Amino acid sequence: MIFPSKHIEDAVGEFTKLPGIGKKTALRLVLHLLKQPLKDAEQFGSTIIKMRREIKFCRNCHNVADTDLCAICLNPARDHSLVCVVETLRDVIAIENTNQYNGIFHVLGGIISPIDGVGPVSRT
Repeated sequence: MIFPSKHIEDAVGEFTKLPGIGKKTALRLVLHLLKQPLKDAEQFGSTIIKMRREIKFCRNCHNVADTDLCAICLNPARDHSLVCVVETLRDVIAIENTNQYNGIFHVLGGIISPIDGVGPVSRT
């Protein structure tokens, strides 16, 4: 793809690093952002930066959180004697969206596979 600007090319390159985003979709997103008021584009960027800098992992279950404990672990109405062990945050979201589970979670953060050279990862 030939781009009219190095800035557009760089932005497309960054978007293509996201899962499921190819060059055509990345270009469409970049051109959309380019048409937005500068204030909206700045808000988009600052929201992503703030999320990445300020997100925490629950000290109890390792779910993502805005504080030391996630909203699920803080909820006294949840059954804290029932623990669902899941691989990733995506699993928590999927189960929570069913509105069928009332326990808490333990998020592994991925699969450990010594054969593939994947070991435990520190969350600090």
